[in-house]
Order: sequence, then C-alpha cells, then structure tokens
Amino acid sequence: MDYYVPSVSLAAQALKLLSRNKYRCCSLKDIAEKLGASPTTCLRVLRTLEAENFVRFDAETKKYSLGPYLIPLGIRAAEFNDSVANAMGEIKKIASITGLTTVLIQRWDDRLVYTASAEPPTERVRLSISVGQQLPMTSGAHGRCFLAYDDESEWRRLLSLGLRPMTSASITDPHRFLEAVREVRRNGYAVSHGEITPGFSAVDVPIFSKTGRVELVISCMYVTGQMDESHLSDLTNLLIATSRQLSEFNGYATLLS
Repeated sequence: MDYYVPSVSLAAQALKLLSRNKYRCCSLKDIAEKLGASPTTCLRVLRTLEAENFVRFDAETKKYSLGPYLIPLGIRAAEFNDSVANAMGEIKKIASITGLTTVLIQRWDDRLVYTASAEPPTERVRLSISVGQQLPMTSGAHGRCFLAYDDESEWRRLLSLGLRPMTSASITDPHRFLEAVREVRRNGYAVSHGEITPGFSAVDVPIFSKTGRVELVISCMYVTGQMDESHLSDLTNLLIATSRQLSEFNGYATLLS
C-alpha cells in the first residue's frame, strides 16, 4: 500500500527550501519553480502552512519565510529525541573541556545542517556557528564522516553531481576525495583544514544508530596552526570516546577499534 501524500511532501519540501539561507525569503513563483510544482498547488500548501504558523507571509514584499511556531517545535523535537538530546549534552561538556567550539551535525538528504552548537566562554578566537545553517553534503570533515560509512555507490552518485568547493582548500579532485573518505573509514574520525571556514580546522566523529547508520556527527573547530600534535591527539581520543559512548547508548554494538 502506498502511503505517499503529495501535498504533505510538497509542504515538507517547501519548509526545507525556506530553511536554506539562500532561499530564506522566497516569492510564490520562486518556490514553485524551485520545487517543480504548479503555483496554484504551492499557494494552497503555503496558505495552509501559514495558517498553522509554519511559514510567514510578508504582504509588503510578497515573500514567504519560516514561521514562528517552528522555533518551539524544533526545541521540543530535540528534547524528545533521546539520541540528539544526549549528544547535545555531550557537546557542551566537550566545549568546556577543550575550550573549542563544538557542533552537532545532521544529514538532510544531500545537505548537512548544524543542529546544535556549544561555544565556551574562554574561547580566544570565537567561531560563531549558526544553528540551522546548511552545507553541501561533500563539505570537509563533516561530510566525509557521514559518507565514510555509506555504500560506495553513494560516493559515486555524489561525485557525479560535482564537488562544490566552499573555500580554496576544499577537495575538488574526485580521486583525492575518495581517498579522504576511505581514510575516515579506516581511522574512525575525520580532519579537515580550512575546507569549510578559511583559517579554521575541524575534527569530526560519527555517532551511529542501532543499525550502523551515521545518525549524527560531532565536530570540534579550532584555529589552524594553534593545535600541536599532542593536543590534537588528546582531542581526537576524547571525541572517539564520546562517539563510542553515544553510539552504545543508541544500541550500536559493533564499534570500530
């Protein structure tokens, strides 16, 4: 039996579109064209979402944006999802211990989204992360942590779409990219330097679901050049231990050594 409801799918696609910074304020025409739907159908869906406060319509600009009810809804969703709630608690501990900005990342289709951020008050150079910000799936250590445990056919599919550079340090050569993903699978963590934000590096670890799928990624970010090998090793060990703990909580038993 097919339980797919086109209008619900279109509503979800519209919300996802408006959650991207590039499309945070869109006209009906823009939304319809981007989603490949008729303006009439889009209008009905958007008016319904507006009535429920999921989207907001500006009568002056004639554009739609995310609505106010999504704020408490998102908070409650995080609180009710035990895996996310536990991970959010751990990134606060990691930020306090390391003095580094620490973030929680989820995958939405072919996009990555910052779900939560913890910034220690003692951080000398603050990297401000906007919760809800989205990135391409192939972005630096973040994306490689998710992709490393996917089937290699998924790697090829994304490569066929092209590697979109975020900075001059982003890997754009397909062969180098594949080797970097395989390295994450071997090591159990990912490192990138300046690939997402110029001048900043990241160390990421995956959090597994019970089925072995990467459900979340935790990332610590720091100023490139201000981390020596000893401290980097300590940071990596802390993140790997946290990855094991949270994955075990999710019911994942077969952990990497």
